[in-house]
Amino acid sequence: MSGVRESTAGTTSVAQQASETAMATATMRALAAHDEREEVRGADRLAEVFLSEDRRALLKDPAARVWVLKNKVAPGEYEFMIARTAFFDQVVAEALRRCVPQLVFLGAGHDSRPYRFRELTAKTRIFELDALPTQRRKKAMLEQAGVAMPDHLAFVPIDFAKDDLRAVLPEAGFSRNEQALFIWEGVTYYLPARVVDEILAAVRALSPAGSSIGFNCAMPTPEAMSEEAVRRLRELMRADHPDEPTRFALPGGQLDLFLSERGYEVIERLGPSEMAAKHLTLRDGTLIGKVPTIFTLIHAASTSRVEQITIRRIPAEALWSLSLRSWAS
Repeated sequence: MSGVRESTAGTTSVAQQASETAMATATMRALAAHDEREEVRGADRLAEVFLSEDRRALLKDPAARVWVLKNKVAPGEYEFMIARTAFFDQVVAEALRRCVPQLVFLGAGHDSRPYRFRELTAKTRIFELDALPTQRRKKAMLEQAGVAMPDHLAFVPIDFAKDDLRAVLPEAGFSRNEQALFIWEGVTYYLPARVVDEILAAVRALSPAGSSIGFNCAMPTPEAMSEEAVRRLRELMRADHPDEPTRFALPGGQLDLFLSERGYEVIERLGPSEMAAKHLTLRDGTLIGKVPTIFTLIHAASTSRVEQITIRRIPAEALWSLSLRSWAS
């Protein structure tokens, strides 16, 4: 996300330093948890654990919070984070209430759900996958705040661009014979199309039918890319985190084809209007804002497991070539 981070221009990758987009996401969630409007207030009260002291101090000042959201955040970005967090909270909570055997966070960043939902996780093994520097910072901040880590949680270092998920997860104790929920929140933008394809194939190969994956992606259209909110979002993303450029998007209208050809079917999908209706509406019917029209939230089920994808399908690279390259940094 943009605006609420310090610029880190250079050539350092997330494999070498803790992710700044993960910190920015935690900042936005912490701001949402302090929103004075109860109906849309964020539930992530642990997000501020991951912030520096100066950012935590900002949260206590209503005027400062308003200034940050007005001057450092792109139009609709805060609203998207409120909806996105609520959507994946619901997906995770429902799976845990059903006692899903395994819960995997792909690119976990500073996701606090293993700790916020601790009372629901007793029968679930949890795997947090991310680059080692980000994991080190996260564990240090949790320890500093006195937040205990569940015994059934494993931190699994991975470089998604280089490591094979099919090998990494089983080595960490993941069972290929038990259903799992995978959460892939806020990650697809930053991966090459080839890696997006490989991860979807790996999740399907690792999990029995009935397992599922929740993720979000950008789906730009020519009309969306010309909107002021989207233009401002792109400017801030390029300026604020040049070391984590955007690399992947799907063209509008291609999601169902993209997933079905990879062995998935949509359980739930929220576009900008659905996000607004479900997560951004006050009791009197007033909308607090709009989500940029490029964003989509998805929960999809794996329909079968195969060792090798044999379905004839459009490669992710080809779909990417159909989409607007102006989305890429």
